[in-house]
Amino acid sequence: MDRLADGTAEVRQTTGRAPLDGTSGDARLAGGGISRAALNAPALGEALRSSTRILVVDDEIEIAESLADFLLRKEGFQVHIAHDGQQAIAYLENTVGGSNEVDLVLLDMRMPGLSGLDVLDWIRKHPDLRYTRVVLLTAAASSDEKVQALSAGADDYITKPYYMQELLARVKTILRTQQLEKQLHRQSQQLAALNRISQAVAATLETSQVYATAVRGVDAILEVELAAVLIVEGGKLHCQYVRHYKGAIPAHIFPSAEKGQGVLGLAWSEQQTYCLNQVQTDPRYDATRDSPIGYNVRAMLATPLMVRGRPVGVLVAYNKRDGQFSEVDVDLFSSLASSVSEAIENAWLFQRVRLRHQELLEGRNTLQALIDGIPDPIYTISDDWKLVAVNKSKADELGVTSEALSGQVCFRVFYDRQQPCEHCSVALTLTDKTEQHWPVRWLADDHLPREWEVSAYPIPGKQVSSARAVLVWQDKTEERRLESSLMQAGKLAAIGQLAAGVAHEINNPLTAINANAQMLKMVMPVEDENYESVDLIARAGERAAKVVRGLLDFARQEQYSFTPGDLNESIHEAFDLVNYQLHSAKVTIQRDLEPNLPLVVASWEHLKSVWLNLLLNARDALLHNNGARALEVTTRVNREAQTVQVLVHDNGKGMTSAETAHIFEPFYTTKGPGQGTGLGLATCHRIVEQHSGEITVASKVGEGTTFLVTLPIQRPDSSSSGFYLK
Repeated sequence: MDRLADGTAEVRQTTGRAPLDGTSGDARLAGGGISRAALNAPALGEALRSSTRILVVDDEIEIAESLADFLLRKEGFQVHIAHDGQQAIAYLENTVGGSNEVDLVLLDMRMPGLSGLDVLDWIRKHPDLRYTRVVLLTAAASSDEKVQALSAGADDYITKPYYMQELLARVKTILRTQQLEKQLHRQSQQLAALNRISQAVAATLETSQVYATAVRGVDAILEVELAAVLIVEGGKLHCQYVRHYKGAIPAHIFPSAEKGQGVLGLAWSEQQTYCLNQVQTDPRYDATRDSPIGYNVRAMLATPLMVRGRPVGVLVAYNKRDGQFSEVDVDLFSSLASSVSEAIENAWLFQRVRLRHQELLEGRNTLQALIDGIPDPIYTISDDWKLVAVNKSKADELGVTSEALSGQVCFRVFYDRQQPCEHCSVALTLTDKTEQHWPVRWLADDHLPREWEVSAYPIPGKQVSSARAVLVWQDKTEERRLESSLMQAGKLAAIGQLAAGVAHEINNPLTAINANAQMLKMVMPVEDENYESVDLIARAGERAAKVVRGLLDFARQEQYSFTPGDLNESIHEAFDLVNYQLHSAKVTIQRDLEPNLPLVVASWEHLKSVWLNLLLNARDALLHNNGARALEVTTRVNREAQTVQVLVHDNGKGMTSAETAHIFEPFYTTKGPGQGTGLGLATCHRIVEQHSGEITVASKVGEGTTFLVTLPIQRPDSSSSGFYLK
């Protein structure tokens, strides 16, 4: 026996010897006999025999080597020899975990130094030798030794002399059991790996991750050289992910496969699993379609990926690293393909949902941008009065963000109420699912009357509790003002025509009547019984003449000479003209005129007539007030709008909304018979419009009236010093 450098005996692998022969017909080893009948023992599979490694440990060299020769010659096992316990442990230690790891140890129980039981104890304590089988051999036949051997962990016990037939039968039985145990363990590992991978592919919703996890799973379960996922695109199979067990490789190494051509095309078209362990001799294999470029295919396994009953791709594995593909491999591969198919379906569904969500989100954002771009307030409320969405216009009106309003109760955040508004039309929209439209009018912070048209549109949900309504507020103030202006313009045109006719048809005879009435009064004694009638005719004639003069003044074209000036000064001048009338009426006057007003370009005599009309009208309204009579005139600047404003407020009797709607119409007056012509405010309206301004009124019965005049700071045509305006 050769010696190693450390002095220990080298374990030698037998390579084969001449058959054991004996002239007596039976060969005898170690006191025992080898029966020729042993040669007829059931044989293990060739692949198993050639891959099975047996270590014979016996201090009797002739017996050990003869037994090794017999096993190698007759059964094809790979047999190694150790002549003591130390050699055996050294060999086992060097080969554990490697390709030449020992499967079975035939161990002599009684050896010098380390006994068979010592070696057995070391084997059973080694964590990586749990599948190594041990058969103890001894010349002793006592039951105590057998019990001791089996209790120590031996798989079997054979006494010397032994028959080779019995030894071979027991060895084969032990190896078959070992093979089954390894297979079961391997399959258990594969099933556990399959479960982990199935969970992993199910846990991801990204197709690229599904493909990568599936390919890694194939290698983890089957231990293959190469695996790939191919998906149907454009009528062909295209590789999505491919991986060599040493690392990922580019997908373009795969040619595109066509339906029904090659193994990949057949798996796709026939919707069947194909297992080819000898591709070079299989006519179904097409190297140009089934083989990755530059890769040597020996065996392949291909199965379709099915989604909702239709093939969407193929999962393929190439070249099992140890052996060939088995039926168990096919089952595991098919099970993995099923999990991958479900994961692909889920990923595709998620992708479609995500794309749809993105489309909806983009549509929502686009719609929100459009709604936010609308200047009118728009918001959505639910049937519990909570705001669902609010556009920027409404949020800006309240000085908060749209997000801050979401979820707030509308009547609390809008009107500071604890209960829904009485007679709220939105309730009908939410309950009856009908459109509702109603006007809303109020006096804004700038004392300008505003008019809105509110529309409520139902958005019913599938459940009654999910009913919603969209409210749209449309500012009709300017529209109503334009309508009023058009109406006023039409009336003014009609009055102009009327005034021209009056001037020709009434003025001359009226002058004669008034002149004759005055002459009669001059010559008629006061005590004359007809004097009162003549006086009545004279006064009526004067009133008629006043109306005619007003008509003529109202209708004729006036010259407006525009110059820059101080608005406050023109108001003071108007007060100077009416101070007596105001004080005689016991009116308390308050002037709140903002200093340093910007200059206004105006026709000042015309503006002064506006202030005079408004002040005298306020005086007349205050005469009906038996309490304190107050008149307040205020001026202010709106620099954002580049305008100045004049407010004339009294605490007189006030007017109804019906009266304020007609107050600027010619011949309309709220005064008693004979107390007004109804032309003063109409004239004011015309003068203010000629200045590109606006005059409005807000009034409430019993609380007073406020007139608001708004004038631009700079007129576009202010460079002209004098011209005619109609």
